[in-house]
Order: sequence, then C-alpha cells, then structure tokens
Amino acid sequence: MRYILGLPTDHVESVDQFGTSHAIVEMATTAETLGFSGVFVTDHPAPPKSFIDTGGHHTLDPMITLAAAATSTKKIKLLTNLYIVAYRNPLLVAKMVASLDNLSLGRLILGVGAGYLKEEFQATGADYENRGQLLDHYIEIMKQAWTGNPVTTKGYNFEAKKIISLPTPVFQNGHSSPPIWVGGNSKNALERVARFGEGWIPMATPKGMEKFVKTTAITDMAALGKRINDLMEIWERYERKGKPFISIEPWDAGRFGSKKWDPNKYLERIDELSEMGVTHIPVMLSSIGREYEATRSKYLESVNEYAQLIGIQ
Repeated sequence: MRYILGLPTDHVESVDQFGTSHAIVEMATTAETLGFSGVFVTDHPAPPKSFIDTGGHHTLDPMITLAAAATSTKKIKLLTNLYIVAYRNPLLVAKMVASLDNLSLGRLILGVGAGYLKEEFQATGADYENRGQLLDHYIEIMKQAWTGNPVTTKGYNFEAKKIISLPTPVFQNGHSSPPIWVGGNSKNALERVARFGEGWIPMATPKGMEKFVKTTAITDMAALGKRINDLMEIWERYERKGKPFISIEPWDAGRFGSKKWDPNKYLERIDELSEMGVTHIPVMLSSIGREYEATRSKYLESVNEYAQLIGIQ
C-alpha cells in the first residue's frame, strides 16, 4: 500500500501556517522524507458562500501549490484530488499540466472529476448540465494538445484552429501524457477511468452525501467492492492491460487524532482495502471544511505519528 498526504492548504484562514511557499516546502519535504509516495491538494476556484457555510472549503490554486511542492522534492508524486477541468479552457489546462509535469520531471498525477457545485460552474462560466460530457471532451482535447501536433476543435465557448501547445509532458512508462486518475462513483466515471485513465478515486458517501456531490453511493465496504468489480469489467471490455490504481482512505474509523479515531479498525480496513485491489491511501490529517486550530509544527507532529502508525518510516 502507498500513502499520499493531503496538504492542508484549504485552510486559507491560516495561510501563514499552511499557504506560504516555506510552509508548502516544509510539509512536502517532510512527506518525502517519511516515505509518503505523494502529496495532494484539492480544487475550488470560486466556491459559493452557501457551500463554505455548510462545511465546504477554500483552496489555493492546485497547480501553483504543487509547483511549490515540486521544486523542493525529488521523488514524491504530485496529485490533484480532484481538479475540475471543466471550469477552465482545456488548452490552458493542457499548458499548465505540461508545465508542471516538466517542472517536476514527470511526477504529476492529474486527478480529475466532473464537479458538482452548480454555483461554481456558473461563476466560472462553465456548462453545469453537461459537465460529464464536457470533461470527456476536454480530456480528449488535452491529450491531442500533449502530442505537440496542431489541434483544431470547437468547444462550449471557444474555437481552436491549428493550435500547437509546447512543451509536451514528460514521456514516461510508454505514455505521452501524465497519468490521469478519475474521481467519482458513477458508471460514467468508471467508463472514464477505462477510456482515459490509469487510476480511480472513489468517494465514500455517508448517508445523504451522494445527493450533495451527485454521484452513486458508496456507504460500506460491500458497495465499494461491487464498484471495483464493475470497474474491472469495464476495464477488461476496453481491453486495458494490467489493473487500475485505486485510491481511497478508510472512512469509518474516524479521523486520525479525533475522539472517534479507532487505529485498530483503521489498520484492519487498510488490509481489507488492499485485498480488494486498493493501491493508495489518500491521507487527510487536518479537518477539511471545519475549523483547524493546529499550527504547522503540530500538523507535522501528526504526520510523523501517522507514519509511525502505518509503518512507512
């Protein structure tokens, strides 16, 4: 099992602790030194007040944040979890992705999702109703752009005529584009994994949450197992070789350090997830969407304690 550490850059109220270049460098280098396989950040460029008031969160820009992490590290992967491509012009995203991939010498993993916040789509001028189709189309455009060949295409609010995007991403493992991991639990998301991706980021959905984030419910291990089986059937139908990466954290053992935290159950769940085909655990040690009073030094203490618990030191 590999572990990817979530950076608490969503806590913009404590930007001096978690959002400066020095802070990001310290957190990313600590993760690398301790043996985490990567770091990740989230994406909300224009969240509405109603979302923030009900437990939603802000973010720093994912590409800029991961660029800061990239320049201070050598080995760890850099994951967007998740990047909502449809908020942006796909050719601009292709340029940002290729730039970060080159800057990091091929360490970027592009985690993408269709998105769910209607107000955020409206604020960024994106098509909410057709967001799934838009994501598929934009991935296709980006993959064309990453070849370095001229791209001619039309989109929701743009037209490209023989556009060339250089540099291309770093060529690695036989692929001319960064690995794409797709988030979401729906059948469309699973199809997207098989068509475009190398990995899947399912989302645990406590009762009612699936309606809010607009995806298929995964409320227990049985539901996750069924979805993994569904993914493998689709994966084989597309004649994909090997197996997809799967990234999900145990969700029913409490958050590390909280009153509901059950370390024994957490470790048991990791073993169960591994047997089911899960390859990565995305670790969020801060309280996303809620007040987080810890300092950076206190957060880094938690990172060290977690690394000792799971035995990656």
